[in-house]
Amino acid sequence: MKISVFATLVLSSFAAALPSLKRRGGSFVLQNGIDAINLNNQFQSLTTSSPCTSGNACINGEFAQCVNGQYVLTSCGPGLMCAALPLVNSAGTSITCTTQADVNSRIAATGAIAKRTSTKGSPSNVTTTSSSAPKATSPAGSGSSSNSSAQTSLTLLSSLVAPNFAQNGLNVNTSQAGEFPSLTSTNNFINFCATLSNLPITNGQQIKSGSCNPAPMGAIPSTSNMPSAKFVSPNNLAVLPANTTFQVTLAMKGIQTGFFVNPDTNYFSAPQQIDPTTGQIQGHAHIVIEALQSLTQTTPTDPTKFAHFVGLNSKADAKGQLHANITGGLPEGTYKMSTIVTAMNHQPVLVAVAQHGTLDDQIYFTVVASGQNGTTTTTTSIGGSPLPSTTSGASSVPKGSKS
Repeated sequence: MKISVFATLVLSSFAAALPSLKRRGGSFVLQNGIDAINLNNQFQSLTTSSPCTSGNACINGEFAQCVNGQYVLTSCGPGLMCAALPLVNSAGTSITCTTQADVNSRIAATGAIAKRTSTKGSPSNVTTTSSSAPKATSPAGSGSSSNSSAQTSLTLLSSLVAPNFAQNGLNVNTSQAGEFPSLTSTNNFINFCATLSNLPITNGQQIKSGSCNPAPMGAIPSTSNMPSAKFVSPNNLAVLPANTTFQVTLAMKGIQTGFFVNPDTNYFSAPQQIDPTTGQIQGHAHIVIEALQSLTQTTPTDPTKFAHFVGLNSKADAKGQLHANITGGLPEGTYKMSTIVTAMNHQPVLVAVAQHGTLDDQIYFTVVASGQNGTTTTTTSIGGSPLPSTTSGASSVPKGSKS
């Protein structure tokens, strides 16, 4: 099924409201074309100093967002222009970055007729018609549907279109030497996976050969709610007895733990979610232990190989700590233990800024032979703190776990 990428947009200053709900079938198509023509005509008279209250518009061919009573312009990118377009499958119009040819063909397809005029930065085929633009009846982004119906619609709400996605980041005030141009999109990359015909859709599965995931990234917490992890035990550079169960204790903050979904059917299948009360990511943590050649090893490890993997799926205790047993311990050797902090659907957590402290933790430890006759000896970390020798209430996930 071909997915439409345009949606109803209602402008508070001069936007088209939906035609009467009494219209049935495709009777709204002509009106959509007329409304798009009228909007594009009105865009011709707009300037950056024009007053606004909410919604989007087009000014000199650029996408304009109303922010605090003023229009903020974003360039559509090479070969593109901003214009109002008639919707195809429902009543209303959309405002987006597109090409002149697309404007012409979409309006012509509705049967709406306009005399050809030409104004810099505006569609060349728009003029006034006998039908005036309907008055706005709802704020931008609300469209013709409730939030509930928006989540089942195959139409992208135009209020959600991110205009900055249309520019590649180069030749702007913040660009730096050596930067690569970003991929660009005027429809939020809604059909991006269609460009990768060699890859299957992820579809909630862990596909080892690779896939393309169509799910949005989702809600991103404030900088005051970035998660952080720190191992409590074992200590860094600890020495542990071989083949002996030990407990891992991990302290967490800035995340609502205990949230995880089925990794076989819903892997990466939903956006990151935030707790509405705390503003923190809803997710969980994992620990992974990898064998090293020595503590001084400098070659990268192989991510497909690990000595143990533990999913910490429960909620943190009153101290904000998570616990897991490494049942049976580990053979003699040198190890690195790392956290993997994830959102509910197992995706790595996303935060609001690029420059931040690490969200995960790593420690290194060694495992040595047990005492005489296979019994464990008193084992301490390099710093002298005793290590726990027993655990309770923790569950260890064996190597190869999908959690």
